[in-house]
Amino acid sequence: MTVLIPGTIAGCSRAPDEQLAEFALQTMTEQSRQNQRMSDQSEAIVDESHQLAEAAKELVERDAEARRDLISAQQELTSQLNEQQSAIYTGHDQLEQDRREIAERRNRDPIIAAIIQNIGLVIACLLPLLVAVQVIWQMQSQEPDHAAVAELLTLELTSEEPFLLPGPRLRQGTLAQEGEKALSS
Repeated sequence: MTVLIPGTIAGCSRAPDEQLAEFALQTMTEQSRQNQRMSDQSEAIVDESHQLAEAAKELVERDAEARRDLISAQQELTSQLNEQQSAIYTGHDQLEQDRREIAERRNRDPIIAAIIQNIGLVIACLLPLLVAVQVIWQMQSQEPDHAAVAELLTLELTSEEPFLLPGPRLRQGTLAQEGEKALSS
């Protein structure tokens, strides 16, 4: 037993080298685990960096697309605005042209009316002269009927109380009667 006791003591207690080897093994195992965790974290960081880079790339692409859409919309809006302004300018020009035509017509219409009135007055003044010329011409005619009609017309036009045509007295009397009726009303 004596041999067993120092053997068990020797077997129970380990040598300092073994403890050191075990400590080194534990340290290496722990170091290996830490290295593995750091490697896993590095891979996770790399993966996240790739995901972040992909997200940034997608963000840039969407931003570029949004800018293109914005520029396109702005160009379309500008085009529509230009078309509307063109339509307004065309309408304004047409309105101005219509205004000028109306102003010209306002100036021209009274002149034309005065010309028509003056031509009517000239015709009205010339008509008795034409009748007189016709009567004189008929009086010079050799036919007895034409001469008689012409003489009758001459007498009718020059008499104070015509038989066939109403004279100025009749017209003045009619005007006086109308004036009295208007005043009495």
